[in-house]
This record gives sequence, C-alpha cells and structure tokens, in this order.
Amino acid sequence: MVNSCTPGEAEKGEIAAALARIPRRPEFAPDFEIARGRTTGKDGVSDWVRLRRDFAAASSFSSVQFLMSVAGGTIDETLVLHLKAGKIGEPLQISLEEQATAGTPADVLRADAPPSRIRLERFGKPSLILARCAGVDQSVYEPLFRLAAERAATYNAALGVRTSVPVELARLKRK
Repeated sequence: MVNSCTPGEAEKGEIAAALARIPRRPEFAPDFEIARGRTTGKDGVSDWVRLRRDFAAASSFSSVQFLMSVAGGTIDETLVLHLKAGKIGEPLQISLEEQATAGTPADVLRADAPPSRIRLERFGKPSLILARCAGVDQSVYEPLFRLAAERAATYNAALGVRTSVPVELARLKRK
C-alpha cells in the first residue's frame, strides 16, 4: 500500500534526491512537439494540450512534457521529466501535478500554483507518491513541495506554457 500523505524517511529521501537531480537551468535540444486534442469518455469531454522538449545529449534526462487538460470545471496540469535508462530502483520519470477547479487555463498558468502531487516512477519498483492531504500535518514535507514548485515554475517558463497553451486550447474551441 502506498502512503502518499506521509511517506517514510527513506521515501522522503528518495523524493528529495530525485527532485534535486532536475536541472535548475534546462538545456534543450532543438527537438520539440506541440500536440492538442479532444478526448471523449464516459465522464465527458476533455480538451488538452501537450508540449514536449528533448534535453541536450549531455543531460541525464531525455525529455520533459507539459500537459494541460480541461474537463468540465477541472483543469489538470502535469509536468513529467523522463530520465535516461537507469538501474533497478532508480527513477524513470518524475511527475509534478496540480489540479484547479476555478479560473480559466490562462488564469491557472499565470498563478503558477505549486504541485499538489509528486510522483516517482521507478525501474523495477513501485512508484513513490507524495500528495497534499487535507487534515494531515505535512510540515516536514514542505521543503519537497517548495522544491517541486520551483522546478515546475522553471520548466513551465522554459517551455513557454503561459503563451502557447492558451492559444492551442483556443484552436480546439474553433472546431
């Protein structure tokens, strides 16, 4: 069972180490992708935009993706950093997630809300998750949430999400 509200010291240390590995100044290769779409499911329609950039060859990361999904009154933001292949137990990807239930996508992007969920996908081991939980003292995890917020803001700026995502979402509304 995953304890995502109050992971133990070992898990906390792994999350801290993974966040610290994220480069403070991303150096991207010229390769990139912008995709947008509409997905219809049993819960309704979701409009989404995904941006992907590859890292320079010297990086220990291969790519970063930003995804914004708008469904009903919910806006989900996810930043995923993919590491190059590692050893058993090492992170394969680091995911920083936030969900908003008010405002427009442009408002949410301008707010630069800190992630409410940090997830490490590990090679050959279960995922590690740290999530904001109501009614739980998580003060010991605040440094992790702050570091995740700093990295998310840095990468959102480097990817230009504040300008490109609202434009791409608006293109979906015209169809």
